Amino acid sequence: MNSLAGEKMRHREWRKLFKKRRRKTIRQKAAQAQERLEAEEEELKLACAQYQSYLVEKERQEQIAANREALESALKNAIWLEEEHKAQLKFEALRRKQDAKELEEQEKEKIRKEFEEREGKVKKAKAERLRQQELLRRMLYERQVKLQEFAATGVDEYLNELQSIHNTRIDAEDCKFFLKTGACRHGYRCIGNHPTPGVSKLILIPNFFSHPALEQKVHAEYGQDVRLEFDEDELKNCFNDFFRDIIVEFEVFGKIQHILVCRNSGTHLRGSVYVEYELLRNAAAAYLRMNGRFYAKKQLHVEFRSPIVWPAAVCGK
Repeated sequence: MNSLAGEKMRHREWRKLFKKRRRKTIRQKAAQAQERLEAEEEELKLACAQYQSYLVEKERQEQIAANREALESALKNAIWLEEEHKAQLKFEALRRKQDAKELEEQEKEKIRKEFEEREGKVKKAKAERLRQQELLRRMLYERQVKLQEFAATGVDEYLNELQSIHNTRIDAEDCKFFLKTGACRHGYRCIGNHPTPGVSKLILIPNFFSHPALEQKVHAEYGQDVRLEFDEDELKNCFNDFFRDIIVEFEVFGKIQHILVCRNSGTHLRGSVYVEYELLRNAAAAYLRMNGRFYAKKQLHVEFRSPIVWPAAVCGK
């Protein structure tokens, strides 16, 4: 029973395979017949002059189409290249513009920082200057108070501090003219040092006495050397009046050892008055009282000076 069923199965598969192969053979024969038919038709067409003309025209049209396509492709490529070139130029222009803008911003930032740094330095310098001015103001005020106390009471608690020397150029040699007369024609521009005591028995009032005969210039009113317009007697009379005025004022503060008025025509000595007191506190009192006062419409400026050897200082001695 099983053997019979197996044979039927094999026979059925064989028939299925046989039909498949037969169909394939039929298809192959039909295809071959179709190919022969097409080949025959192609041979007939090739033998036909009209068909030959058709093929030539077709090839020509295809060539024209190919050329047109190639031209269109080249044109599109050229347009693309042109657009790409324009885009590159635009990009480059934008990049340069952006670089220039960044450079400008960097320059502005640099200028701003430099300005802020400079302003900071200026503010710092100003603050330091104000601090120094305030410090100097306090020192001068304290010195003034101590000087007033010393002049009023004679208590010398702060005397060493008050007598400290102020140097204009501490690293330079002392100016021999300043040491000799307490004055120098170069003033603060002098390359030498001008040592000035904080308090001394000797006070100096620069250019205190004034008279046209002492001036070295052409007067606007007289039109010539003004010294020629005044004789010696007139100068002496004016000086005597001046001396009587000041001696009364300065003797109020104490006994005077020396009083000297310069007759020099040089601006640094002209009419300057030196008053040397016997006591240090008397000179301090005169300094405090006379400094800033007015005489003959001129405000007085009183300064302390180190002791002067008068025979060496006075001209012709």
